[in-house]
Amino acid sequence: MKSIKLFIACTAVCIGFSSCSDDFLEEKKNYGNFDKDKVYDNIIAARERVDNIYFQMLPNGSKFDGNGIGNINDVTSVGTPDKWSKSTEEYGGFSSWVDPNVILTYDNSDLYDYFYVANDVYSPWGHIRQCNDVIEGVSASNGISPEDKDKLLGQAYFFRGYQYYLMWKLYGGVCLIDHVQNPVGGSNLIVPRATTKETLDFIVKDFERAAEMLPARWVDEANDFGRITSGLALAMKAKALLFYASPLFNRSDDKARWEAAYEAGKAALEKLKEGNFGLTYEANGGEKNAANWAKTWMNYIGSDGSVSEAVFVTLHNTKDNVSGQPNYGKYNNWEHNIRPTNTNGGGGYAPTAEMIDLFPMADGLQPSKSSINYDKLNFWLNRDPRFYRTFAFPGVEWQFNENGVALNGDDLKSIVPGDKYPTGNKYQLWSYTWYDNDGDKESLSASGYSPDLLKTRNTAIYVRKRSDDYHLNNTQFYVFSSSSTNPKGFQKCAAPLITMRFTEVLINFAEAAAGAGKLNDAVEALRDVRRRVGYTGDCGITASDRAGLLAAALYERQIELAYEGKRFDDMRRWMLFDGGVGQEAIKSSWKLTGFGGNTCNFLGVKPLNGTKRHGIIIYCKTTATKDDASDPHATDRPTALTLDEDMSYTNGVYADAKVQAMAEYWQQNFQRKDNNLDGNDDAFTINFRPEYYFFGLKRNCMQTNVTLHQTVGWHDLSRNADGLFDPLSDNAPE
Repeated sequence: MKSIKLFIACTAVCIGFSSCSDDFLEEKKNYGNFDKDKVYDNIIAARERVDNIYFQMLPNGSKFDGNGIGNINDVTSVGTPDKWSKSTEEYGGFSSWVDPNVILTYDNSDLYDYFYVANDVYSPWGHIRQCNDVIEGVSASNGISPEDKDKLLGQAYFFRGYQYYLMWKLYGGVCLIDHVQNPVGGSNLIVPRATTKETLDFIVKDFERAAEMLPARWVDEANDFGRITSGLALAMKAKALLFYASPLFNRSDDKARWEAAYEAGKAALEKLKEGNFGLTYEANGGEKNAANWAKTWMNYIGSDGSVSEAVFVTLHNTKDNVSGQPNYGKYNNWEHNIRPTNTNGGGGYAPTAEMIDLFPMADGLQPSKSSINYDKLNFWLNRDPRFYRTFAFPGVEWQFNENGVALNGDDLKSIVPGDKYPTGNKYQLWSYTWYDNDGDKESLSASGYSPDLLKTRNTAIYVRKRSDDYHLNNTQFYVFSSSSTNPKGFQKCAAPLITMRFTEVLINFAEAAAGAGKLNDAVEALRDVRRRVGYTGDCGITASDRAGLLAAALYERQIELAYEGKRFDDMRRWMLFDGGVGQEAIKSSWKLTGFGGNTCNFLGVKPLNGTKRHGIIIYCKTTATKDDASDPHATDRPTALTLDEDMSYTNGVYADAKVQAMAEYWQQNFQRKDNNLDGNDDAFTINFRPEYYFFGLKRNCMQTNVTLHQTVGWHDLSRNADGLFDPLSDNAPE
């Protein structure tokens, strides 16, 4: 019998937590040690118990790589250079999942434990226990009205389903606990690992219950914005069913699974629209190189406030943390992390050359398929409007509100070039590099020097997406701080983290529609996404067959949802590291019989395995001494681009004089080279091993209960043999 002991003491999961920016997450009391019956006969106390679940389980806007130990939920990637994103095209640097020099085993410290069996508030089983506690307590309550009961229960059911979804998509079947376990119950603590289908059915049922009990939109938005809605519950149901229809779980390409995902996606869109969710700035998102699209993360209700893009959102605040007092500050560090060091930011995130060269041209087609000439040096010409809001490159403004801080003050003068940019709204990014000898120009490892106090931090291209750009938004979410303060720079930021946008729900629907053979629905959904950013006509969506539209949907996810933490899941569920070839070597029944036997060939994409990722360096043709005073282009830079300009260039004719001046300046003075981000030894390339598509259990899980079955393809500690739990089987091992 496969099983695991999952009891976690109630008091361990009910301790006091910090607040978020919204009142409903601001905990005022610790109800963990109160009598359970009294807590659930009091609507205020019961609501506090639910609000604790939000704090524990909402995706975290900060950068973490662990499994939640000692931190809030960081299982969900949010677009930072974490181990998930470093396993994709988005960032370089081998994660443990793709490192050719690492083989993950149940004993390897690099194998993170998302099964995490421990008596800890961050254990998934602690989350599940708390949800079960709320479900049982509220259901039995005599002091809460039926209407309030539904709202409380709906939120608890959603989060229980969500926690199970996070584990299910990694492991397949997991242990299903639908009640608060009694610590002295003996054998009732031993719960078998359910099959993948049983676990999915449990998740779907929880999301359906949540949808039945929750409103499409909360009436009191001032106090309840950010709470789970019925539309989100149905959107997560649709997402789970889409995962199940994908090749990872659906090796034979069973059309019934695609049909189920399609129907669920359609229902989710209808419910979300009922709650006034939709594409913000749908009528004018493409204005000025997708400027309004870029505002989505600052103003997710659009210019007229009629719809909300934010379907699943974590709220933050700028409250001060005072020593010796409860920690009520909850900051979103994204803005700080993406900003260059010479703005007092964290140093920025560097995208790969592969992502830069992958983004569509202005006609919506990939550079390799477009009729528009792609200039790899002037890569920023003639691109998809979203390109300019996703990346920052040398010669563009990237304004910020310095909040009255003197940029040339003593505590900032060695960081921010206050003599050049005395205020944040004058800031320009000039992130080119120069070398002091000609030989280093061709070297992929030579250290160069960059201007405006960037010095050796010579990242030419930065991730700009989701930035609170002062040029677009004059009411910032952050409070800019000097270098001597804590927090510094942009760290004190209340920008919301949108884990699921309406756009993602729409693209998910497009993919499910393509898989189900509803090709017209798929085309129209994808075109809706692109029309919002300024495309017309066919919007570059030219595929007319099932495989082509599935590829188009995945490509649109890769572009529209870039740096939002989605790509690793997409690569796993579509087996894009190797096309799914050779899965039968793990188990004969795992052979990919659908999708032409190779998902990469089916979609027309190159497997990531066997490749390396690169960074882009834009360097000066002339040499100069490596110091701040020797910048070869300190005095001849053209006017920086505000991104309001028309970036098109056709047959030698530029649509905008500023763009022409910038392009000619680059051509005359700069060169491009792509350096290795995955090490300079070409023998070491990305290697995501076939067994990694389903995660294995760590040693501690199998030691906690020696009868717990390991996943197929991973070594079972107690049996000293290959695991017996098959995520693709509807039958549990004996």
